[in-house]
Amino acid sequence: MRYPAIVILLLISMLASAGSHHVQPPEKPFPNSRFASVDSLQIHYRVWNEDLKHRRGKVLLIHGFCGSTFSWRNNYDALVRAGYMVVAIDLPGFGYSARSSTINQSQSNRARMIWQLIAGIDHADTSKWNIVGHSMGGGTAEAVALVKPERTKSLTIVDGMIFITNDNVNLSIVGLVNHPVYKKMLLAYTENSYLSFNNFRRELKKTYGFLPDTLTTNGYWEPLQIEGTAETVVNLLANSKEIQDLDARNLSRLPVLVIWGKKDKTLRLKNGKKLKRAVPSIELKVIPDAYHMAMETHPEIFNQILLEFLDRNNQ
Repeated sequence: MRYPAIVILLLISMLASAGSHHVQPPEKPFPNSRFASVDSLQIHYRVWNEDLKHRRGKVLLIHGFCGSTFSWRNNYDALVRAGYMVVAIDLPGFGYSARSSTINQSQSNRARMIWQLIAGIDHADTSKWNIVGHSMGGGTAEAVALVKPERTKSLTIVDGMIFITNDNVNLSIVGLVNHPVYKKMLLAYTENSYLSFNNFRRELKKTYGFLPDTLTTNGYWEPLQIEGTAETVVNLLANSKEIQDLDARNLSRLPVLVIWGKKDKTLRLKNGKKLKRAVPSIELKVIPDAYHMAMETHPEIFNQILLEFLDRNNQ
C-alpha cells in the first residue's frame, strides 16, 4: 500500500521531540481505588457510597480520550451527596488501568469489557445502572447502553464522540497506522511530542477554553507517563473494528440526556443535534459558555442538569 509523499512529510514534521520519561504507577492511586481483571487486563476503578443502605441509584462515569477518573473530580461529591453509588472507571490503556498495544479499542468491545467489570461489582445485585460518558467515553457510554439496555436505567452523554451506527473504522487510516514505518514514526511523535507536558497543556487549553493551571494539567498528564500509553493511543487508530453492530435509534427505549458546551470546538454541538434528530426522545441541554469539558469548567450547572435528570429517572 502506497501513501502520498505529503503524508510522509507530515509524519516526519511531527517528530519534534520534547523528551519523555516513564513513571511507575502506584499500587493504590486513590483511597477508594480498586482493580479487577478483565480479559487478563487490570482495570482501575473507584467507588463511592458502596455500602450506602438506601442509595438512590448507581452511576457509572466513563472518561474521554487521554482522561481518567480525574476527569470527574468536580462531579463525584454532588452525586454522592444526592445518595448515589458512584463508580468511575479508567478505560483500558488510560489512567491507572493496564496498557495494551493489541486490545480491540472499538466502542462495542469496550462496552463488553465494561459490562464484565460491572458484573464483578454487582454480584447478585440486579438493579440497573445510570451510564455517563464524556467525549470518546460518550461513544463508549452509548455502546454500553445499547449492548445491555435491560441493565441500563439511563444514559447521559457529555460532548460525546457519538454515533448513529457504529461503523466508524476508516480502513485507510488503519492501513497507514499499521504500516511498520509510519507506525514507528507515529509512536515516536505520540510519546515525545503529543504527550509532553507543554503540548498536552496546550491541548487542554483548546478543550477548556483557557489555559489550565499546573495542578490540573498534572492530574491528566501524570498517568499518561506510564509506559505503554503511546502504544495505547496509536492502537486506538490501528485496532478498533467493532465486534457488534449498534444503532443509536434503539436509544428511544431509554431515558437519554445529552449535555453539550455551546463553544465546543473539539466535538461541535452539531453532533449532539444530529443525534437528537435521529432519536427525538433525547433531552439535549446546552451550556452556553462551556467548551468541551463542561463537567469540569461549569460543574454547578452541569451537576444540576445531571442530578435533575437522574432524580427523575431513579424514583
